[in-house]
Amino acid sequence: MRHLEKGTLRVWQATSATDKKQYKDNFHERGGFIPPEYRVPGLKSWTVNTKPISMPDNPGVDGNFYKIDPHEVKTDEGGIRGDFGIHKDGNVPGSMGCIVMSPDRFQQFEKEITELAKDGVTSLPLFVTYS
Repeated sequence: MRHLEKGTLRVWQATSATDKKQYKDNFHERGGFIPPEYRVPGLKSWTVNTKPISMPDNPGVDGNFYKIDPHEVKTDEGGIRGDFGIHKDGNVPGSMGCIVMSPDRFQQFEKEITELAKDGVTSLPLFVTYS
């Protein structure tokens, strides 16, 4: 999480992609990592909505889902990707590219994002990087 004046406030470790899709440059196919901005022509940054979508009956989400926009993009190699969000790991194998956090990390994330929403922040930029 980044503050305009204070810089980076918090970083959370998360996972993305199904276990069989976790390899270099798999941004272009369904089930792979969320593509970094430089692999999506015209995309300056992803944004995360601070208003959650309640999905308690979805076994993969099992709670709140924070939508990532744009909803759908085309990568520089022609892959169509989308329907991304940030959510708690619902203990179901794999993620179709969403950003998934352990329950304790997600609880910290929700605490921070809820405070921002109370302050009138409706979305946050998300910059995707891989090491």
